[in-house]
Amino acid sequence: MTALAHATIVMERTYDAAPSRVFAAWSNLEARKRWSAPAESIRIEYEAADFREGGRDVSRCIEAGNADFVATVIYLDIRKDQRIVFAEDVVHGGRRVSAALISVEFGAKGAATHLALTMQIVSFDGSGMETGYQFGWSAALDNLTKEFA
Repeated sequence: MTALAHATIVMERTYDAAPSRVFAAWSNLEARKRWSAPAESIRIEYEAADFREGGRDVSRCIEAGNADFVATVIYLDIRKDQRIVFAEDVVHGGRRVSAALISVEFGAKGAATHLALTMQIVSFDGSGMETGYQFGWSAALDNLTKEFA
């Protein structure tokens, strides 16, 4: 039996846009599709998208030559322009590989937005998903900057 691996990761960014614009880039599916893929070789396809408390997203992270990662998100708490809290379950090759509780906070910093993303992750199979979360989310948050150019 593989031991569980746990990680808590905090990432912060400042965006040159008001909290309402940054929040909208998360709540709007078309915007989220543009910035959420962590690399040009990866695309994110949504099978379901329901951005509301209790709503559920199902997305597929697709990279040529690799098995898809399927993420299911349940939105637990949404406060417009302030925060989003969700649980995420990731399946790869038919097996659950990780689960996470993720919070995103949007704070005004003058005319800009300070974003704080906190992830509490458990990896079930020793696959290093906690490292994958760190890489993927860091790249996605960097991509988010392009929404405000």
